Amino acid sequence: MTTTVVWDGAEGLPTVVVFDPAPPSGRDEVPPAWRRLTERRQVVWCRFAVNRALAEVDRLLGDADAFGRPIDAVVHGDPSDVLDVLRRHAGPIRAAVVVDAEAGAVHDVPGVRVVTVGRSHTPPRPLAGDAVCADVTAALDALDAEDLGEGRGPERREGPTSDE
Repeated sequence: MTTTVVWDGAEGLPTVVVFDPAPPSGRDEVPPAWRRLTERRQVVWCRFAVNRALAEVDRLLGDADAFGRPIDAVVHGDPSDVLDVLRRHAGPIRAAVVVDAEAGAVHDVPGVRVVTVGRSHTPPRPLAGDAVCADVTAALDALDAEDLGEGRGPERREGPTSDE
């Protein structure tokens, strides 16, 4: 049986949820290209073609303690079932990084910033690849820098801060 959702990375780190449209593979782990990112973020991989995968992510996003903050989503285009999950959890989601789609592909998720990376590809590049991971990582780093510039640093649950 294929696991619907897998993740790697330390608890409390900022989280990136990847909604991968690829069919199930034999691996029940975060793809190798993305493992380097797990040193700085929790990477949650959802192959939403797998039965119950979206329901599992929906449940986890509803649990305030399941993931570190901020939470960013990675999608190809604008699959309606994934957008429904993002809309239901727009509060904790900082941004949607849209890979290899036309600008404006994800436009109806109130309160969630949308960043487009890559360019429109037919067919789109697999999310598990090195180049996509590099594009997404650069976008996440830019979001972090923007937040720091606005005085909104990434929230972490790793221990007391000087404000506590």
